[in-house]
Amino acid sequence: MNILVINWTWYPSGGDWTYVEHVSQLYRDYGHEVIPFSMKDERNYASKYSEFFIENIDYKKLNKRSLNAGIKVVSKSIYSVEAQKKLEALLAVTNIDFAHINVIHHYITPAILKTLKAHNIPIIWTLHEYTPICPESTFISHGKICEKCFGGAFYNCITHRCKKGSVLASTVAALENYAHRALNYYAYVEHYVCPSKFLYQKFKDFNFFPEKLIQLYHGYDYQEIDKARLKHDATHEKYIVFTGRLERIKGAHTVMQAMKLNPDINLKIIGSGTQEGDLKAYQQENKLNNVTFLGKLSKEQTLQTINNAQFAICASEWYEVLGFTVVEAMALSKPVIGSNIGAIPEMVIDGETGLLFEPGNAIQLAQKIKLLANDDERVNEMGLKAHKHIIQLINDDNHYRGLKKLMPKL
Repeated sequence: MNILVINWTWYPSGGDWTYVEHVSQLYRDYGHEVIPFSMKDERNYASKYSEFFIENIDYKKLNKRSLNAGIKVVSKSIYSVEAQKKLEALLAVTNIDFAHINVIHHYITPAILKTLKAHNIPIIWTLHEYTPICPESTFISHGKICEKCFGGAFYNCITHRCKKGSVLASTVAALENYAHRALNYYAYVEHYVCPSKFLYQKFKDFNFFPEKLIQLYHGYDYQEIDKARLKHDATHEKYIVFTGRLERIKGAHTVMQAMKLNPDINLKIIGSGTQEGDLKAYQQENKLNNVTFLGKLSKEQTLQTINNAQFAICASEWYEVLGFTVVEAMALSKPVIGSNIGAIPEMVIDGETGLLFEPGNAIQLAQKIKLLANDDERVNEMGLKAHKHIIQLINDDNHYRGLKKLMPKL
């Protein structure tokens, strides 16, 4: 089959791209051709279909005082006529049997669902965030969990300035949701794929097409994991590791506070983000010589660093959809100390494959870190259980079988 895979980027941009890249290869491995549809960007991977990509949208223009520029960007973010036209042009020269949508809000927009429906193309949509039911996308408002938009009360996003603390950005986000609900293009999707039981239940609770929700864990290619496992350095320094974007919702600040209470335990931080400067300032102010910032590393370097660590930390403070950093650590036989939120407890089984702590509770996290860091036997035992659990939960065979059931029978 010719499968149209749609995502806002066609380059590594986070967990959504990790999945998009992998599922595209999975389709190819089973003999299908993948046709990408995305947004132009100099970082994109080369594609013979890039001429059909939409023009790049720069949301930084919203922060400028140009009203015309702002209106232009806002209108595109709600309903992209350009995306419809470009998709029509692509469909005119390519036969598509099946469309697999990923992240499209704010850029490509759900307007394309109308185009796909007009061409009788079956659609599935893998949900990577919560935009259809939360204008802010993460259920986070001013650093705290917020579900005030329940029942379609999206005006709460504006009154609480949920999006970047800005009335303008919050208004745009709320208008998007109102527009998409009114147009009802979401009804054109045959199935919504939920990567975790938590996300499935959240969308079901919000009454978002409950009859179309399918819970299906992601797949994963463990070849790079296997290579990293072979390079384990038993004589390496003793340390623990945090991997992820340095954004507040990922909880790195809580990890730093916990490390202040564990001065004899070394932590390596892999990643970059808008919070990096504040975290480094906190390190300097508190003389945390036990914390090392490694910045953004290659996939191979990241896996090797995790592989040589005692265990990993996932301190997310939002409704984590799944978390490939947890998958990778556990696949490397590393137990994970994870916050008890979102889908994390589906992977981190407390006392078995790792330990759970209350999100944002630095004291509790510090206690869990100390407990594991001083018990190598328990770390090894949990690590073996973590490896076994994650490869049973997250694997290509299960994922493709699940997708195949959703594909049209041609």
